[in-house]
Amino acid sequence: MFGAAAGGRERVVRECWFCGEAAPPSWHDHVLGLHKDADTTMTPFIVVLRSTWRMETVSVPRCARCHTGHQLERTAAVLSVAALIAYAASGQLDRLLGILSPSTGERVVAAIWAAVACLPGLVWIAIRLGRLPWQRLAPRRRGYARHHPEYLELRADGWKPRAGPLHYWRSPPNPHELLGAACGLAVPVAYFTGYEELAGVLIAATAGLLFVASKVKPED
Repeated sequence: MFGAAAGGRERVVRECWFCGEAAPPSWHDHVLGLHKDADTTMTPFIVVLRSTWRMETVSVPRCARCHTGHQLERTAAVLSVAALIAYAASGQLDRLLGILSPSTGERVVAAIWAAVACLPGLVWIAIRLGRLPWQRLAPRRRGYARHHPEYLELRADGWKPRAGPLHYWRSPPNPHELLGAACGLAVPVAYFTGYEELAGVLIAATAGLLFVASKVKPED
């Protein structure tokens, strides 16, 4: 943020934390939630656990362009996972691996579809690395918001990431949680379409991703 004198009065202009452009307060701001002094007690007479905590939020300035760029990155991530799940559920993976004893032509088609299914993932990786020269993309990833001075000051004062000890809409999503949820949703689809082996793999992947998500700190 910086000040500019105009007519004897100081006008404060907010800078987008991700690109440095002017960013007036708006719904494009990225909101980070923090919590502190969490306590869980049991209510009298009824066996119910009641959790209480203090909550604080940090509104990180973000312009419309960076907001759009972050949404595009998230969309690419979701599409990359959905494309791989759809490829496996369609049976093309079994043909590619030779489980269904396909002909040479069918295996070639399966390989072509495998390359197509990997395209969204490659786009997502390129966006994360900043390799796509598209003006709508944000120069810095959304996770850079956790380097904002106000957020760091609260963290140094003992505040913990997320708006509460439970998951809230203000909490930054963990990519491992998103992938785990996607695999979990794909389990019944794979099972009821006759791909029991794939369903088993997805169950193991869901458990592994959620376990990793519980061990990874949000600021990582």
